[in-house]
Amino acid sequence: MRKFIFLLALLFNLPGQAQPAADGQIKWVSAELPPYLWLQQNAPQGYVHELITAMSAQLGRKPNLSIYPWARAVKMTKDGETYGVFPLDRTAERETSFKWLIHLTSTPNRFFGKRTMATGSINIEIASLKQLRGLRVGIVRGSSLEQELHAQNFRNIRFEKDYQSLLKLLQLGGLDAIYSGYPVMVSAIEEFGYRLEDFTTGLTMGGAELYMASSLGVSEEEERAWRRAYENLQKDGTVQKLQKKYFSWEQKSR
Repeated sequence: MRKFIFLLALLFNLPGQAQPAADGQIKWVSAELPPYLWLQQNAPQGYVHELITAMSAQLGRKPNLSIYPWARAVKMTKDGETYGVFPLDRTAERETSFKWLIHLTSTPNRFFGKRTMATGSINIEIASLKQLRGLRVGIVRGSSLEQELHAQNFRNIRFEKDYQSLLKLLQLGGLDAIYSGYPVMVSAIEEFGYRLEDFTTGLTMGGAELYMASSLGVSEEEERAWRRAYENLQKDGTVQKLQKKYFSWEQKSR
């Protein structure tokens, strides 16, 4: 794992192990979460990758971004002094543990299942909440979706480190369904070599407000710098162009 993270860090021209950024500057961490960030042919892609690149240019800096398993990225930011993480769902439980710098998007959370099912299995597309509670439901480890499922009395929850692992387990029959933010799941299906037409969606129990968030130790000056950079990109149309490029899922979900 250490070697793997080191190789990923090289792709961003970063040191192999994350350390607090010099002079209090934010060091961004995340996981492979399409459409926000993923690797394609050993090169970083994604909405927030491009945002950070553009905002860093506004600040006269090089992009400072590393990839980790999602649960670790969240913990690093919560426990650290000058980390930033995305796309982080702003929940009541997390409210006082992070600084909420930039709102990225609002997304629905849905159940996903295989379109072709074994005889006698439940059709995710028409399943009731009561039926769904009896299924083996997978989510990414460290996701706020765990609280949402527990609130609806789901007990058979399976955890994986990333969406690629969840999709593989679903295909192999180790899961009955995946519960996910809609854009991440749709993008993950496409980016990890699956076909959208082989999957079906079910109930929406709630939604997420996704942010670029930071450690509480980040200074107000650094916080304002990133917000100003984002506002400048809103004014010149960069944000809108990137949203149009990466959030075509909004049309697919209607």
